Amino acid sequence: MRLVGRIALLLVCLYAGAAAAYSVQFLNGIERDATTAREQQIPLILSQNRNALKVERAASLIRSVYLAHDRKIERQIQLQLQTLCQSFTLDENQTLIDGARDIAASVKVIVTSREASRRLRDPNAAAVTPAIQAGIQAEILKTDAASAEAYQHAMNTADRLSETLATDAVALADSMAWTIGSAAREVKLGWTLILTLPVLFFVLTLWVVSRHVMAPIGAAVARLEAISHGKADQDAPAKPVFHELATIADAVEAYGALSTDLTRTNALLKILSDRDSLTGLANRRSLQAVLESTFEAARAGGPDIAVMMIDLDHFKVINDTYGHHAGDACLVAVADVLRLFEASDGATVGRFGGEEFVAVVPMRNNTSLMEMAERMRVAIMSLDVRSEDGRRIALTTSIGLSRMAGRALDGAQRLVSEADAGLYQAKRDGRNRVGPMAVLAADGSTKRNRQA
Repeated sequence: MRLVGRIALLLVCLYAGAAAAYSVQFLNGIERDATTAREQQIPLILSQNRNALKVERAASLIRSVYLAHDRKIERQIQLQLQTLCQSFTLDENQTLIDGARDIAASVKVIVTSREASRRLRDPNAAAVTPAIQAGIQAEILKTDAASAEAYQHAMNTADRLSETLATDAVALADSMAWTIGSAAREVKLGWTLILTLPVLFFVLTLWVVSRHVMAPIGAAVARLEAISHGKADQDAPAKPVFHELATIADAVEAYGALSTDLTRTNALLKILSDRDSLTGLANRRSLQAVLESTFEAARAGGPDIAVMMIDLDHFKVINDTYGHHAGDACLVAVADVLRLFEASDGATVGRFGGEEFVAVVPMRNNTSLMEMAERMRVAIMSLDVRSEDGRRIALTTSIGLSRMAGRALDGAQRLVSEADAGLYQAKRDGRNRVGPMAVLAADGSTKRNRQA
């Protein structure tokens, strides 16, 4: 028994020594990872966050300086944009630095071209011959074209920088999430093995192990599971007595704080990815998700839904006549009108593509749906959007409607197809009108309910 006891004691000592060595090494690794995350990775994520917001601000300033028609305002916006671009030099990111310089140069071209155009349009200039006047008009067109080209180049550069920042942030977030998961698995496996085996040999230490070792480990595991389920804001457990376990608890709390930062960053990235960059409305991808979810809810017995397809009439003519920047201004103005219907009528409105918008409307009968569509049409027709030369741009819209109305449809796309059919009927009937309620027959042909 003594020999067995000595052998057992020797094995326990060897086991304890090996476990201690492993524990120290593992805990040091966790501490290093936590320090690295706190001192390097978290600041990098926050920096990416700030830079993404700066790029969005730069895009807004580019659009503002291009749409401005006042020399003083243009100069003020140019100075703001130059200051914002210079702030990118504080980051050791050559792509951002080069992109910011490119944007600043493009904005300078816009302002310079505008100034040259103003000088050429100076009404106080002396009378000139028709030949010279034709040359002046040609120079004006040339400067306007240079301004438009510089604007497009600057916006493309801003979009490229936003995409680069989003891609880098997602990659970094995925890497850190994988590191947290790996550390959680190692904590669970390693410490469970280390602290469970001695319980099998020493009954006397069961109470100590249960109270001062296993309980803290269980709390750490529960804490990690809570973090993995997005509940990092819950109260942290009491700090363990043993230094090693206290180090684990501190590491878990550090990972919890990191997880919260990651969640906030991902939420910001999701907002940026779900919105149309020009109008601020929901983009097609997020609008499709809303349509699918509301359709499934309606099919399961929830509130009825309707779909509106809204398309600006002769939008290509507007772009060809007034320029694409004027077309963008029209889209933004229409989006502002449609956003009012989100607040007043509970609709979800998004840009479906180009000059097409889609509204998902809950619980409407045919009459109220037609009335709402008519209010939209009148509101858009009443917009006062001006071109650069002060001319009012006449805006009209055609609207197609579709309503679920308790029908057993095979998918939400059926509602979109029906609304699209109604839209094209409105186009064929002369535009600037609300089309009849369109329904696709079983054979694929289109029927229109004129009594809707």
